[in-house]
Amino acid sequence: SSINRLMNMGIEPFLVATSVHMIVAQRLVRRVCGSCKEPTEAPLGALMNAGFSEKDAKGIRLFKGRGCDRCSNTGYKGRVGLHELLVGSDKIKKQIQEHARVAELLATGLNEGMVTLKMDGIQKVLQGITDIKQIRAVCIK
Repeated sequence: SSINRLMNMGIEPFLVATSVHMIVAQRLVRRVCGSCKEPTEAPLGALMNAGFSEKDAKGIRLFKGRGCDRCSNTGYKGRVGLHELLVGSDKIKKQIQEHARVAELLATGLNEGMVTLKMDGIQKVLQGITDIKQIRAVCIK
């Protein structure tokens, strides 16, 4: 949607297309405390809401912070960034000049290997860095 915002500000599509090399989006989420991290069962509905199939969701091992002195009994200590990067490929630039919709640009980006904020968040959940609650708060509407 950053591309559409630039054009809505009056910048000509050909200028946007030639100027944009990449667009980065970032959100910060809380990091599970490493001192009190422990495995937990995630509600099946929450995992399916995040995009997992029922079959995949049953085999997932997640973590949460129990709460300790190091994290002031919150279960979280620090933050970690979730990132999304859209590279201004030739195909993306052509679509910009043709006034493509956001959904079309997203589809092209995904076909070209783009990782969305939600996808990056899910990877960090599976690595035990953050939890599904944090991802739902910033990425899943």
